[in-house]
Amino acid sequence: MLIDAHCHFNSLSKDKIHQVASACSENYWFIDSSIDKKSSQISLEISGKYDFIYSSLGFHPFSLEQYTSQDINDYQKMVSNNKKIIAIGEIGLDYKAKTSLRKQEETLKDFLQLAKKNNLAIVIHNRLELFEKREDLRILNILDSVVFNYPKVMFHCFSYSPDFLQEAIKRKVFISFSLNILRNNKNIIASLKQCPLNKLILETDSPYMRINNLPSSPLNISEVYSHVASVRSIKEEDLEDTVLSNINSLFFKEKGAE
Repeated sequence: MLIDAHCHFNSLSKDKIHQVASACSENYWFIDSSIDKKSSQISLEISGKYDFIYSSLGFHPFSLEQYTSQDINDYQKMVSNNKKIIAIGEIGLDYKAKTSLRKQEETLKDFLQLAKKNNLAIVIHNRLELFEKREDLRILNILDSVVFNYPKVMFHCFSYSPDFLQEAIKRKVFISFSLNILRNNKNIIASLKQCPLNKLILETDSPYMRINNLPSSPLNISEVYSHVASVRSIKEEDLEDTVLSNINSLFFKEKGAE
C-alpha cells in the first residue's frame, strides 16, 4: 500500500485528476490537502467521487488575506457534514506570506482548536527563517500552548535539521518527508535517517514540489518510498507496512475508518 499523505488534487485540472485517478491501482491512498475555502470545497467534491482519496481542509498562510472570522464556522460546518474529512491542514506559519506573523499565529490557533474539538489530525506547514543559526521553534511553542500532548499532529514536507527533529519528536508528532528528499539535502537526509520509524510519514506535496523543474504527480509517491527504503536500509514492503500503521494512528484512530 502506497500512501501519499499530502498532495493537492484540488489544484489540478479535471482532466489531470481523472488521468491520475485512472492510473491508480487498489494499492494507493491519497490525502488531498487544501489551502483555502475554495480549494477545500473542491477537495470534498474529489474525495466524494473517489474512495481512495480523503480530504484535509486547510488555510495556507499565503491565503490569509482572504480569511474572515466567519470562515472558521464554515469549516466547522464542512467537518460536521462530511466523513471523508480526516484532517485540518495545511495550516501554519510562513515568513514569505504577506500577512503578518501575528495574524498567522492567531489563525493557526483557531484551526488547531477546530481540529482538536473534532478529533481530527493536524497538518502543519512551517517555513520560518533561521534565528541565530538555529531553527525558529515558534511553531512548537504554539502547539504546546493549544494542543499540548495531542497525538495527531504531522509536520508536512519536513526540511529541518536533526536538532529541530528532536525537538518536534519530544512532542510526539509525526514527521512527513516529501519529494525534496530526492535532492539529497544533507540536513533533510540526516533528519530522515534519525526519524523514528513509528513517526515516519511520506508524501509528494505534488504538484507544488517539482521534479527536474517540472510539476510532480501524486503517483510520484512510489519514488519517495523507494528512496526512503534505500536511505533507511529497509525493505520497501516493510516500509509500506510501517507507514500504513502510522497513517492509521495519525488520521484514522478513533474515527471509525479503515
